[in-house]
Amino acid sequence: MKLVILITQKEYHKAECIFKNDSIFSCKSAPLQENFLARAVKSNSAFGVILGVDKYEGQLYSSLPKGGVIARFGVGHDGVDKQQATEAGIIVTNTPGVLDDSVAEHAIWLMGNLSRSIPSQNASMKAKNWQPQVGNELRGKTLLIVGCGTIGCKVARIASLGFGMKVIGYDIARLDPEKMKKDFAIEELLDSIDAGLNKADFVSIHLPAIESTRHFVNTSFLSKMKKDACLINTARGMVLDETALYDALKSKWIGGAALDVFETEPYEPVSLAKDLRNLDNIILTPHIGSSTMEACERMAQRCLFNTKAAYEKRYDQLDIVNPEVLKKLV
Repeated sequence: MKLVILITQKEYHKAECIFKNDSIFSCKSAPLQENFLARAVKSNSAFGVILGVDKYEGQLYSSLPKGGVIARFGVGHDGVDKQQATEAGIIVTNTPGVLDDSVAEHAIWLMGNLSRSIPSQNASMKAKNWQPQVGNELRGKTLLIVGCGTIGCKVARIASLGFGMKVIGYDIARLDPEKMKKDFAIEELLDSIDAGLNKADFVSIHLPAIESTRHFVNTSFLSKMKKDACLINTARGMVLDETALYDALKSKWIGGAALDVFETEPYEPVSLAKDLRNLDNIILTPHIGSSTMEACERMAQRCLFNTKAAYEKRYDQLDIVNPEVLKKLV
């Protein structure tokens, strides 16, 4: 009899063909809400769960068996309480690398849409109006990558080698400037974020969601950008102060913005008086950066690989985000 793995409904439907045809586990769609999910784990004696970005705070961690798995269908894992998982002897994994191309491409699409006002032009045409607007080329423009990890570096290569942009970079970690230039076409690695904000025509955010990056993009950050510059965030919602961005866009401090991630998802404005959806110089997408068929299949496969490796105690092969739990298991 196959061991049961539960997959939250949204994630199950993104890669149903992979989950339905797994040869080792019986993969079942499960409720998203934590109390119902925890109940389903117990009633099915599930070995692990595969989750999306939603936050899980308590009941889930006491429902899974010691040595079981919480596998994130994606990279960010701030919705999982790693301390509770570790205390319960539960392994937490993610899927690094498999969604990088999809997110990088989405950042580029958003930048292109901003430069040519595609959403407003499309809406105008559908309203039976013919009101062509003059846009901007990407070639020759300066792109600042904030966070030069794998995704940020992929964006840099596409922008530089594909569109002829000048790419500069900033990262909170110390990186090798020569390697960044040679391998990823980042012409200059900055010591200070301020040194890039007043140069960049586009700023693309690729920071991790950690406490030191909370509201990294704030009023001070935005006030140092060029007046016609545009901001793109496909990283995590918490790195951006949405109220500060609203003020910057409303007051035309910056030219525009495009967001795929939000502090609260589904999106809810921090203040009803400052709803980003009411602005005409912003593009909003519902966290779809990694939502391609190809990336979803790769994420599903990686989640199942991690779960199998944990079940077979091949711990050295895991994409583990709470390695301290292994002390309880080996």
